[in-house]
Amino acid sequence: NLKYLKKFLIYLLTIVVILQCYSLLSMIIPNKYFCIIINILLIGLIVCELKIKRNIRIEMLLVCYLALTALLFISGYYRNFEFLLSVYLPFPLFLLFIMNTNSLEWFMEAFTNIIFIICILSLIFFVFGSLMGIIKPTGYYTYTEIGWGKNNYSDFYHLYCEGQTVVALGYSGVRNISMFVEGPMLTYVIGFAMYYELFFRSLGFRKSFIGVFIITIATSFSTTGILIVIFLMYMKFYDFVKKNKFIKYLIVPIVICIVGYSLFFVVEDKFTSNVYSASARTDDILASFKCFFSNFFNGVGYQNMDAIESYRLFKRSNAGLSTGVGAILAYGGLLWGSWYIVPFIVAIANYIRKPETRKKMAFVIMAFMLLFVTVVQSRILCTIINAICWYFILERKCYKMEVLYE
Repeated sequence: NLKYLKKFLIYLLTIVVILQCYSLLSMIIPNKYFCIIINILLIGLIVCELKIKRNIRIEMLLVCYLALTALLFISGYYRNFEFLLSVYLPFPLFLLFIMNTNSLEWFMEAFTNIIFIICILSLIFFVFGSLMGIIKPTGYYTYTEIGWGKNNYSDFYHLYCEGQTVVALGYSGVRNISMFVEGPMLTYVIGFAMYYELFFRSLGFRKSFIGVFIITIATSFSTTGILIVIFLMYMKFYDFVKKNKFIKYLIVPIVICIVGYSLFFVVEDKFTSNVYSASARTDDILASFKCFFSNFFNGVGYQNMDAIESYRLFKRSNAGLSTGVGAILAYGGLLWGSWYIVPFIVAIANYIRKPETRKKMAFVIMAFMLLFVTVVQSRILCTIINAICWYFILERKCYKMEVLYE
């Protein structure tokens, strides 16, 4: 049955896309294999469609994207395998895939289900491995083998790893980063899964899923993750009470004060407990934007970190970047950066002018903000999320997602 083949391929695609988003396994196995598999799966899913629904807006977007982004290949830094298969091709392929009915819904449902399983596994290994020591590591990788900062990793069956410690909110010890090399990558994938579960799933959100997502974020001690949880839970609360004028005008201001204090407390703790991390991120952001304004049109070249070094306020050994948006602008200038900035600006305008589109526009805004503090610009999941953002802002009408699992 073609329908079940399509669902199987979607789950397979989802698993490989998540793994490629800086899981420890993706740092052990060459990235090119993940890229090839993902692009083949996307082509396979398109072929599975007996007929692709025409959408003139999407078709015009694809022509513009392929033509304008191709100008980046003038730079030798962009003539590489990773950019072609992680950024250039997945964007049009994924848009072609989701142009048909239910394709996006099936993908997001599969994505959320897989993230839920990953979170469950991470909590089991975090409690019985990291905290209690009952489950022992099955492998150990030094930072020279992984090539990500100065972190050494203890691996648990490639399903969970220990690589970061944290001092925050009164806790000092190993943080739950699941199977990823850093906590922000875990926050990045949970953020989209949680948003879909709360606002897009027509069958209603599953309390067990939301509970597991929140606990996982809490054990990751990710400032961004905690802020995302507070933001999404407030949005959901407001969604429930907005029709009740008494609650809306009496209780909501109190909730806003509580949320505001919570945000202040979390951010303050971040800056006081890890001053170096906060100052390094600030320096990364400033350096990448200075580099962008000096190389406005086409940037300094894909992953050309050396070109950014001269713009830093202070020198750091083995310095990387901690902002995805800043990296895109610095590396690719407006030719690459505009594909992320335009949806963000349009989403803000639509959120204000068109209340019926707010749930989808808030998704676009959240995607941009998460990318601003997460270095995933070279991962295919980032390109897929960008494609979804464009799909949302180009919709003529704001239809509610309907997941049909007969």
